[in-house]
This record gives sequence, C-alpha cells and structure tokens, in this order.
Amino acid sequence: MTIKKLKIKALLTGLVSTFTANVWAENNTTNNTAFQKFENQYNLGYSFTQSTLINGDQETSSFNTQSINLEIERLFDVGVWFDVSSYTVTSYSQPNLGALNGGDGSGIAFGQDPFMFGINAKVGYAFQLINNTLQIIPYAGFGRNANLAASTVIANNHTPLTNDYFYTGILGARLAYRINNSIMLYANEEYNYNWDNSGAIKDIQTKDSLYGKSYAATNYTLTTTLGAKFNLTQNFQVGVNGFWNNFQPQSNISGKMYTPTNTFGEMVTVGLTY
Repeated sequence: MTIKKLKIKALLTGLVSTFTANVWAENNTTNNTAFQKFENQYNLGYSFTQSTLINGDQETSSFNTQSINLEIERLFDVGVWFDVSSYTVTSYSQPNLGALNGGDGSGIAFGQDPFMFGINAKVGYAFQLINNTLQIIPYAGFGRNANLAASTVIANNHTPLTNDYFYTGILGARLAYRINNSIMLYANEEYNYNWDNSGAIKDIQTKDSLYGKSYAATNYTLTTTLGAKFNLTQNFQVGVNGFWNNFQPQSNISGKMYTPTNTFGEMVTVGLTY
C-alpha cells in the first residue's frame, strides 16, 4: 500500500510540475506577444537635427542635418530583443567657420559633425513589469560610425577617408508602455562610447597657425529619446520620436576648433510589422 501511495504521489508531482512548466511557458509567450505587435518591425525613417558647436574659446555656432534611417527590430518569444539600425546624412548646413572647421562657403566638403553615416546593433532582454502593459529592455551593443569632422579629415590629409571612423560601444535601456494594440509609448536612455580610429594628430589648437593639427576625437554621448509607435493597420506602423544628445569629447578642445555639444532632433518612421 505504501509503495502504491508513493507511486501515485510521484505521478501527481510530475503532472503538477509539467502543468506548471507549460503554464509558465504559455504565459511568458503571451506576455511578449502583446509587445511583439509593435517591436517585430522594420522601417524607413527621416530625421532632422539642430545642434550646437563650441570651441575652446567658448565661442558657439550651430549646424543642422537631415538623415535617412533604416531599422529592423525583433522581440523573440523567449524575451530576447535585437535591433539593427543604420543612417546616412543627406543634408548638412553649417556657417563658414574657417579652414579647420569647414561649413557653407568655406570650400571644404565637411563640417564639424563627425557622424555622417554608420551602423549599430543592439541585443537585450525584455522584462514585463506589468503584464501586456509595461516593459523594460536593458541592452548592450556595438557599432561602427564615420568620423568625418572637417578637422579630422584635414589632419589626415583627406585620405584615406575609409580609415576615419569610430568603434562604438553601447549601453542602454528602453521603457515601453502599451496603451492598446494600436499605440505604444516609450522612453529610451543610451550611453555610447565612440573610440576614434582616425589617427588624427593629437595636438591642442591654440592659434590660427595650428589649423593643420587636430585632437584625439574619442568621445562619449548620452542620448534621451521619447517616442510613440502607432499600428494603423495590422501590418502598417508609423512612428515619431524626439531626442536630445549630449556630446562630450575625451580630450581638450582647441582655441579655434569647434566640437558638437548638444543636439535636438525629431524623427518620423514608416514601416511594416511582421
């Protein structure tokens, strides 16, 4: 009798364990399904930025850009999330800031925004803070982004431009709030460390006679983004976001050389979900 009881107990324990595992797996899939309707997507975006420049003498200027952006994003059933995005600047406007800094009318094809094009990949994990409603995704990533600031290009004698780039390390987190199947809001905070590989000459600018020199262009950026995604039909998505970027060089800024400081931007995206 005791043996039979033990067998029955073992059988019941096994059934309960199996049932619990199946329920957990089902719920975990269900939790992500609601957000997959927004995060399994690819899109084409167009962005506008307005940015501030500053030099070592604390003089300020500005530049404006327009860019095309491509992105593919996926949230897997198990909660793993990835995102790959690329961008290319299509329009750049900056006042004439002289032979080192470039700008409109300077005769130099570049300005002091180094990020003319690039590609970045991120991988994270989605945690459901409130089932089907509130989600957070911490993530890390890696990228390669152009360093085509006029000062860098000139310091390297304009060739080869293919060597003027950053390796970019990425850490960030995104908090998403799903209102319903049609609207999702999100806030994103991201830290990028841009390690310069251009080999630009590492001298500090102090006067006009040193315009042929440059500085170590390694920098970090902090970017805050607020946005929304709208599923207008089953597979058609429109997105909007606004972002603020703070740029911090990792070496002294010259007296005459300008570097970016703050950037404000807006982006509109049109894409398909899958």
